[in-house]
Amino acid sequence: MTSDSTERAPHSRQGADPAEECKRIESDLERLKALIGDAGDRLLLSFNQIAALLPQLAATDEERAQVVESVHAAVTALQFQDMAIQLTEHAQRHLSSLEEQLRSQSVLGPDGTHSHPTHPVRQFGMAAGSIDLF
Repeated sequence: MTSDSTERAPHSRQGADPAEECKRIESDLERLKALIGDAGDRLLLSFNQIAALLPQLAATDEERAQVVESVHAAVTALQFQDMAIQLTEHAQRHLSSLEEQLRSQSVLGPDGTHSHPTHPVRQFGMAAGSIDLF
């Protein structure tokens, strides 16, 4: 993968809503999980192709042992893939919980905008003698 093929997300922006930042991180983790899953699928496909071809090879016992060792390394990589996906799912659950907590503590309205009091001033008229002082 080249740097041209990836789109870099900006780091946390000053003044950005923390809950929205959590949502962006969750999205990044989801993309990472998909990339790891894709790499694992390709590795598994290669592993299966090697396993199918191994009996047909006219190779020495030493060469077959090297192939078997390489296949074991592929299995280890698949185990890493499984652990990495489990870790990203765990991080996503924590981020979802944090996002929910941030939203519940936020002064933001449900649409993500700052909520303002609808009537910050209680004065309704400007006639002489009708001014309410605080």
